[in-house]
Amino acid sequence: MKITKPGLVFNMSDETYHGDPVPGGSLSSSLARRLTEHVPAKAIATHRDRRPTASMNLGKAAHLHALGAGPDLIVWQHDGRTKAGKEERAEHAEAIAAERVIAVKEDERDQVIGMAKALRANPEVAAMLDAGTPEVSVFWQEQGAWCRGRFDLLGDVGDDYKTCDDASATGFERSMSKYGYHQQADFYLRGLRAIGHPAGDRPMRFICQEKTYPYLVQVHTCDELAMEIAAALNDRAIAIFAEAIASGEWAGYPTLHVEPTALPANYFYRYAELIPAHLNPFVESA
Repeated sequence: MKITKPGLVFNMSDETYHGDPVPGGSLSSSLARRLTEHVPAKAIATHRDRRPTASMNLGKAAHLHALGAGPDLIVWQHDGRTKAGKEERAEHAEAIAAERVIAVKEDERDQVIGMAKALRANPEVAAMLDAGTPEVSVFWQEQGAWCRGRFDLLGDVGDDYKTCDDASATGFERSMSKYGYHQQADFYLRGLRAIGHPAGDRPMRFICQEKTYPYLVQVHTCDELAMEIAAALNDRAIAIFAEAIASGEWAGYPTLHVEPTALPANYFYRYAELIPAHLNPFVESA
């Protein structure tokens, strides 16, 4: 499948989406977030070397049981340290790397089944799950570049399902800061707005579920300030991506950092008494 015009695509496999079906390449939310943290050369290298972690596998397996869509799930039948286990893993290595299947241990399978049951036991969350279409991809153009996003659920509202250690408001604050969920929300919503979908004008919801029993769930949205910051970050990331695609060059670090480098701010708290008064940021000048 090749994408040559903006719009929504249903029933696209994970393998096709993550393989990037846009000729010439498109910007995903994950790469946009890397471009806000790293120079382009490092951002694209880490993005292309993306390898599923144990935590990512568990999250994908939970997606499959919660939403009923996604790659096939297999359960390892042998210990990976044994000869049979090594042969089993070698047999599925290509499919796992291509994200056609998700492989988990038996106890992890039981865990995600328990999580799915807990989701469905919550009537408000169950209504959200039933109201949207799972795994909907959106493609659009912005600043001369192609962009893409993938909703876990899309209906009148766009939803993303996250597995986490702490689903509380405090936990989500930390996750927004660490993983850039606010930037993901802005990126996906601007895609919907670009194609004229009404859900683009509504806050994106994050259905967050804890990975440990009793698998508590809370639904979050990002506040106005978080979304304003995210919009600015995405504007910059799209501009960087568009320039790199047009030039074919992914810039690294400049050879010389022109500005002298300062110590981090928290360092001064530790040694405030050693700083000369005229240079001490914690001492008011006369």
